[in-house]
Amino acid sequence: EERAKHTQTVMMNNEHNNSLIDQANFGLEAAKAELDLHEAELQAAQSRYNDAKSRYEDAMQRYLEADLLRVCRWNQMYHKLVQWKEDHNGDTLVQTSKDSSDDVKKLAKWVQNQRVFYKYFINGDTKHIKQHRITALDNLGFVWNVFEHQWNANFEDLKQYYAEKKTFDVPKRENSKLATFVLTMRNAMKKRKEGKILQKDVALTEERINKLNSINFQWGLQRPPRKLKSTAINLLTDYDQLYILLASFKEEYGHLKVSKMLQEWIKGESEPSNKEYKRLPTFVAAIKKEHDAYREGKPSILNDERVAQLTALGIKWKKPPNEPRKNTRSKEEDPDRETRKRRKTCEEEGDNSEDATDVVVPNESVYDV
Repeated sequence: EERAKHTQTVMMNNEHNNSLIDQANFGLEAAKAELDLHEAELQAAQSRYNDAKSRYEDAMQRYLEADLLRVCRWNQMYHKLVQWKEDHNGDTLVQTSKDSSDDVKKLAKWVQNQRVFYKYFINGDTKHIKQHRITALDNLGFVWNVFEHQWNANFEDLKQYYAEKKTFDVPKRENSKLATFVLTMRNAMKKRKEGKILQKDVALTEERINKLNSINFQWGLQRPPRKLKSTAINLLTDYDQLYILLASFKEEYGHLKVSKMLQEWIKGESEPSNKEYKRLPTFVAAIKKEHDAYREGKPSILNDERVAQLTALGIKWKKPPNEPRKNTRSKEEDPDRETRKRRKTCEEEGDNSEDATDVVVPNESVYDV
């Protein structure tokens, strides 16, 4: 009896479930039929939209052609821009210089005004420029955002450079503009990470970051560290060799003005007989610094013997701070100072007469009277 009740209950549940499935199938078929109807309506509407859009574009083109034939200042400047583009390899930026003619400057100003008017237009102020004129400029390839245009141009140049050189580290002497662009982007990323505000013309938007990452741009400088120049010295190992070189220089040139001679060599005014002479300015500066330490009793590569050798060779050492300098005595301690100064002035002016040293300066009381 219990088994019969259980079987009856199962059969009733199955019938109920079957009824629910039938209802769901009916609803699914009805929804599919409604979806098919709407898809057909959408396709028809899309077709009508495309036809209307095509008719609108044709009408707008005819309107543009007719409107550009009217005689007005805007149309005159527009046709000048068309001519400029033909004469300058597709350029519509119209950049000027101090040598540009007045007509070119006027055209450049008009181009700038259109960009300003376009900003007004997209913000809802349509009284300065109309849609059909924006379309006419678009058809010409007009650049509405100069910063964005320049960024994209630099990006394409960087892609080309990387394809050829396999590096993003552009030497400034090779391409100054592209090197500046790379440096600006790297600095912008650094400032972005630091949370600093950037100017809008160098701001790194997510779009720009993605574009640079798409070419595997290296945000850090990848150039290996520079090697030491040949003029670098090591006093511990090179002292004896450089001292002999300095003595040879003194014997050949008769002086120890190595820095002055180096400037002449760099400018091409003369050539050193020995290229190693270019190391001497660094050597002389280093031993003078070592002499300061030697004089103060600090560790130094110099000793009494080396100091005596260098002094005999003609090296001029810096005087210690406690040693009085020349012409530091007062007028009372040095009564002949004014006479020496007048004699030196007369000699520089070419007055070598006997009376040149006998100039008498009147007392202040004479002028007071």
